[in-house]
Amino acid sequence: METKNVLIAYHSQSGQMREIIDQFIAPFRHDLTYKFFFHQIKPVKEFPFPWTSRQFFDVFPESVTEVGCELHPIPNELKQSYDLIIIGLQVWYLSPSIPITAFLKSDDFKELANQTPVITLNGCRNMWFMAQRSIKGFLLAAQSNYVGHLVWFDKVNNLVSVITIMHWAFTARKDKKWGILPRPGIKDEDISKARGFGETLKHFWESDRLQSLQDEYIKQGGVEVLPHLMSMEHKAKRIFKVWTRLSLKQGGPGTPKRDAVLVAFKYYLLFMIYLLSPIATLIFYLTYPLFYLRIKRNIAYYQSVR
Repeated sequence: METKNVLIAYHSQSGQMREIIDQFIAPFRHDLTYKFFFHQIKPVKEFPFPWTSRQFFDVFPESVTEVGCELHPIPNELKQSYDLIIIGLQVWYLSPSIPITAFLKSDDFKELANQTPVITLNGCRNMWFMAQRSIKGFLLAAQSNYVGHLVWFDKVNNLVSVITIMHWAFTARKDKKWGILPRPGIKDEDISKARGFGETLKHFWESDRLQSLQDEYIKQGGVEVLPHLMSMEHKAKRIFKVWTRLSLKQGGPGTPKRDAVLVAFKYYLLFMIYLLSPIATLIFYLTYPLFYLRIKRNIAYYQSVR
């Protein structure tokens, strides 16, 4: 039987995405029909982990504008034809992370992905909808065959996860904040479910049904949508663009002149999350019946690869 070549391209600062990938491809490990090639996406100028507060918020404008960054090129030995490309990614400020954006916009990726089936694995805090819209656009521009997308997120309360994720980002420690809050990140039991999605991929690929893969992933709960967060993101993205314009007027990355704007944005963001978002959530569910059809269409859009 002809060998199937699979490229796995991913970016991960904490190692969490690699854990998801390893679980996802576990069903293929002992099948010599499949050969996996790994490419860790690395910026020429690495982003820090752990972050300082200044560094964390300084990437906000460039994340929102999706300008990307300079990457180390794909090694020549990986530049070949693939039967499938799997992309492991994260979300920064409601957009694909800067390294992922750069990769998806690169000529290297466009050449590899042209007419090639692509699956995306997204590991994030909990807000991924607007980033997924951008990802669809990048894959369309690359003329790839988008056959599957899966999302893993931190399922603790939204207000709590802000604290725990910040704790992780600023210390690189995945312990319980103050000894009482949940451990940050995607739970181990959710990561372990990636193996089942990998088994589904193997079954559908071997039965020549990749074009129906995403419908099965949706049935299996692989793309869970929290409607109030979806609605909140649509509004937050517009606000983010306003703050981005204010920041960029002061200069590019690392410019001290834009520090004041970014500090103001940080406190505005916390105000929005802890005071405005609970009110917005209440209003969303009170008016849910009025916008039911629109919400249902949006859910279908974000769950699908179409």
